[in-house]
Amino acid sequence: HTRSFHVTGVQTCALPIYVLKGLALMSVATAALFAQAPAAAPAAAGPSPEEIKDIQAIQQKQVATAADADAKMTMVNQFVAKYPTSTLKGYVLTLGGEAAQAKRDTARARYYYEQGIAADPQNDYAMGMLGAEIAQNTGEHDLDKKDKLTRAEKLAKDAIALIEKRQKQPQEQQAQFDQEKAMDMARAHMTLGLVAMADQKDEAAGNEFLQAAAGDAMNLLRAGMAFNNAKKIDQANAALDRFIGIPGLPDQYKKMAEDEKKRGQQLKNGK
Repeated sequence: HTRSFHVTGVQTCALPIYVLKGLALMSVATAALFAQAPAAAPAAAGPSPEEIKDIQAIQQKQVATAADADAKMTMVNQFVAKYPTSTLKGYVLTLGGEAAQAKRDTARARYYYEQGIAADPQNDYAMGMLGAEIAQNTGEHDLDKKDKLTRAEKLAKDAIALIEKRQKQPQEQQAQFDQEKAMDMARAHMTLGLVAMADQKDEAAGNEFLQAAAGDAMNLLRAGMAFNNAKKIDQANAALDRFIGIPGLPDQYKKMAEDEKKRGQQLKNGK
């Protein structure tokens, strides 16, 4: 999915978006099927035509290889150097974060999202993505595990608070605004699910993933896995059946869900 990006009434190209890489409950290939778009960039006070053109070029840069990701991050760095006071700097930095995630460079992804939040404290998308990065890269035995997960949870909750207060822009249709707000809220709940999962709170994780399913159907599979881990087999089966029932679901993903149902049955039987 993509989202149109508006600057002072001028609509530019649709945003190309890349997914969180390496989420704990799915393969990279599976994640790519259900990519979602980030929150729209904040309204800018009269960016120049050259600035808009440079943003479009970054948006249009596709990432299919690690070299593509590096090239896109270079474009982001050049934009920040060229327009250090740009009101769109926070948004552009999130594009760098996505590019870093596309090549599974966690350190650089976190850097870009951190900088995106510093440039735009209202950047709820960067907050959610940074929280997810922290959660999914927190080890069970990390000495600072509690601090990491506390921060990741706060980032997600701060994102939710900002999304709840979001106001429709004049150029947006109400239906589009409502849909995108729901999608962004779902993404924040996915982050909370990842936090709960990293903290071995599997039932809570499952409930968060269910709330996130409206924005990303893969969260139904995540929910099923989390509920199975919590020995909530009936809840797991309900989520997995919803996932299997998605029209046109590729066979490999259907098999993942069916295998997870079998695992749940084994858990139920005490095996």
